[in-house]
Amino acid sequence: MPASDLPAEILQAISQSPMEAGAIAASFAAIWPALSGEEQAEIVRLGPSFAQHLVQIACVSTFARHLLQRHPDWLLHLARREGHALMPVGAVPVDAFLAGLREYRNARMVEIIWQDRQPGEHYPETVAALSALAETCLQHAYDYGVQTLRQRHGIPRNQNGLEVPFTILGMGKLGGRELNLSSDIDLIFCYGEGGETDGPGTIDNSEYFLRLGRWLIQALDQRTADGFCFRVDMRLRPFGDAGPLCISAAAMEQYYQVHGRGWERYAFIKARPVAGDIAFGQSLLDTLQPFVYRRYLDYTALTGLREVKALMDAEQAGSGNDIKKGRGGIREIEFVCQSLQIIHGGRQPALRSTNTLDTLAAIAHAELLPADDIGRLRHAYLFLRNVEHCLQMADDQQTQQLPKSETEWQRLACAMGFMDAAALRAALDELRLQTHTIFQRTLALKPTPHSPAEDNANRLWQLAQTGAMEAAPGDLLQVLHFAAPETAWTRLWRFAHSRDVASRLSTEGRQRLNRLLPLILDLSSTQPDTDALLQRFLTLIEAILGRANYLALLAENPPYLVRIARLLQSPWLAQELARFPILLDDVLSDTPVSPEHWPQTLAAQLQLAADMEERMDALRRFKNAEALRLAAAFWTKQMPVETLLPQLSELARLTLQTALGWAEAEMQRRHGKVRTGNGQVALFTVIAFGKLGGQEMGFASDLDLVYLYDAPLDAESDGPAPIPAPTWFARLGQRLIHILSTLTRAGLLYQIDMRLRPSGQSGPLVTTLDAFGRYQRESAWTWEHQALTRARWVAGDAELGARFAALRTEILSRPRDPGQLREDIRSMRQRIYQSKSIARDTFHLKLSPGGLTDIEFLVQFAMLGACSQQPVLCQGTGTAAGIAALTRAGTWSTEQGVVLGQAWHLYREMENRRWLGLQDPIVRAAEIPDWDTLQAAAHGVRKIWQELIGSYTD
Repeated sequence: MPASDLPAEILQAISQSPMEAGAIAASFAAIWPALSGEEQAEIVRLGPSFAQHLVQIACVSTFARHLLQRHPDWLLHLARREGHALMPVGAVPVDAFLAGLREYRNARMVEIIWQDRQPGEHYPETVAALSALAETCLQHAYDYGVQTLRQRHGIPRNQNGLEVPFTILGMGKLGGRELNLSSDIDLIFCYGEGGETDGPGTIDNSEYFLRLGRWLIQALDQRTADGFCFRVDMRLRPFGDAGPLCISAAAMEQYYQVHGRGWERYAFIKARPVAGDIAFGQSLLDTLQPFVYRRYLDYTALTGLREVKALMDAEQAGSGNDIKKGRGGIREIEFVCQSLQIIHGGRQPALRSTNTLDTLAAIAHAELLPADDIGRLRHAYLFLRNVEHCLQMADDQQTQQLPKSETEWQRLACAMGFMDAAALRAALDELRLQTHTIFQRTLALKPTPHSPAEDNANRLWQLAQTGAMEAAPGDLLQVLHFAAPETAWTRLWRFAHSRDVASRLSTEGRQRLNRLLPLILDLSSTQPDTDALLQRFLTLIEAILGRANYLALLAENPPYLVRIARLLQSPWLAQELARFPILLDDVLSDTPVSPEHWPQTLAAQLQLAADMEERMDALRRFKNAEALRLAAAFWTKQMPVETLLPQLSELARLTLQTALGWAEAEMQRRHGKVRTGNGQVALFTVIAFGKLGGQEMGFASDLDLVYLYDAPLDAESDGPAPIPAPTWFARLGQRLIHILSTLTRAGLLYQIDMRLRPSGQSGPLVTTLDAFGRYQRESAWTWEHQALTRARWVAGDAELGARFAALRTEILSRPRDPGQLREDIRSMRQRIYQSKSIARDTFHLKLSPGGLTDIEFLVQFAMLGACSQQPVLCQGTGTAAGIAALTRAGTWSTEQGVVLGQAWHLYREMENRRWLGLQDPIVRAAEIPDWDTLQAAAHGVRKIWQELIGSYTD
């Protein structure tokens, strides 16, 4: 039919097409007569917007236009938004199966292109649909191939007669569910194990799966009169083209353990089972996770990273028009993501995504890149992938080359929704420049020029390796600001000539050390205490010489070296890192401390422990690691003391709860459970006093505990070796103390103090709640009620813990004679004061007048006096919380609350900082610049004490 007979809506849209109007008109003139009058009317009723989109697709995709010309009925599917169905696998000839598979693929491609170029951002839906299409075609071909092979050879089975599974791993963009419009699909074929088939034509499993693999490639990749489905690339399999097409699971695992290279780790970031036995494929990938992701911060991966980068640089030669491989292209964005995944993914499972956009989101959440960089990379990635699709939809060709002719630029601009090609070029240039800048900044693979100070550090390290110990280069040592040059030189020389340096380092390890030591010398020279910092650095390096990953981490990542230098300024942190170098991972992790994740983290670590000794070690490593991370955050002023103390308390609480579970399990295994008269299991609970009770644990705090249970005195356990209830619970308490306080290879957890139980050390280790209540009501001293203000349930049975809380409220709310209460507390404080001699011009943060003890006693005095009128005051257990509550309640004035609160903050901050500096809590006037601030805080506390209670220093 003449093109002029086309509907007006289509003619109008064609007239507005920027190019190929004649070819488009001719195509529609061929399509239109193939439709019935009713079908033509249905399309016309959709109006100008449908016609305009139809013409745009015909303009930007010759591939789609030609397919619609061959299959006019597909136009109705688009109009009706109907998808195409795939023929079922049945007894159809191979040619018919291949033709049907290709027709389905082509029809779906037209539908995907149609939807992709609708107004708005459709990239996520497009790549998901393309990836699903590839998976569907793969599974369909797999089902047909298995059906055919089973008819000839039977089912492949192992030696036990079980069917052997087969999986298809999707790599690259298919694995990431981000396939483009004309992409290869990178595959790896793997089967379970050897054996043979059970059919009439028996063959080995290896031969069976080889035939299946060849069929899959033929079914998808072979070009017929109907085209092809997907080009298949098998080069990522073990040993590449030289390796077997299908490999057994054991052989694959062996390959990556022995031969796996750095670039293959990057490839497996995107691995995903896509067809065949999905569960088997996922299990296989789980076994390969240790190959891809290391448990530590993996800077050894930078060797592989450089290999991949070198390949990229080689590919970029003459690739300025390539939006994938060229500078600022898609590959650079992917490489930024994958590099951060490789380095941090072992510690942060959220980064182990196969999808680039999801990975960018995870990187943003982990704060591994600045938010602005993440935003620019995301925007550039979406833009470049859309350009890639528009290039490929033109002729169904795998290309990432930008146009060379103005006509093709015009087509691309039309597809991307730009008014002209110049605007599109400008947008591309800007985005690619931003991407390449972020790429270079993030990876920082090019060495930066040495400063004069770095040259001096290099010379000093070279002399330490080659010179005599007596020939100290005094000029270099002075330039690098060493206060004791001879001592520093001797330490450095002995380190360079130590047996460990000579014997424990590989060639690559020595190269890393030679990069690292000048950095350390240069960095130390810029710090306040150069000599001490160098000593601590060398001690740490000696501890990690045999750990290639840690040497690489510090040598390859100078920002981490700076962070380590800040931590080593704390003698305690330096000591702990040298004792337990594995904790470097924890203090350098960019993941913020998250107590809400502690239970899951601990559970995962305990899964690897085979017996009680290993569990005790694992619990200590967990506690030490998290305490070290808290210490690092506090020391570097990333965490205030008000956050630190509750988190240290929560860490102790989780540790205590875990240990109690083990102790109870052990007692029940040996002696059964203690039951009450009605058969219910007797209850046991742990009450914390002191710093843990007040949720104000410091780094050096003990655990002040009281054990309570609820069972008749004549009850006994129901196991094979029954024992009386008091004995059972006493042994439980002793077992808990053993788990918590025993020194193992991994250190100890906590020192346990049980002196706050009824009658102190002379009383039983465990008591019933009723007996505890009688003691508190009838026999307890005022100081024991003071201790009760900082008591709370922390482990064991929560119901018994709630009953204890009710008892505590009852005791604290009892009316008290104000004068007697004042005298009791003043007298107790006086005894403490007189038992401790404090030198002049010093201040003991805890015990000096105006110190922490005074603040704690003031809070306890006010609570014991006011709780009877204001029971709400009983709810809190901490000193800081008590100051705030008493001020809100009007018991104290705002001014008093501010003075006490600020003093408490100052003391607890200094107390914990001094502990990390291995200093005692006695502050000397000559050693701190803010002595006057400290004295002013103490004066304010003493004044309030004098007003409320009276002097105890007379």
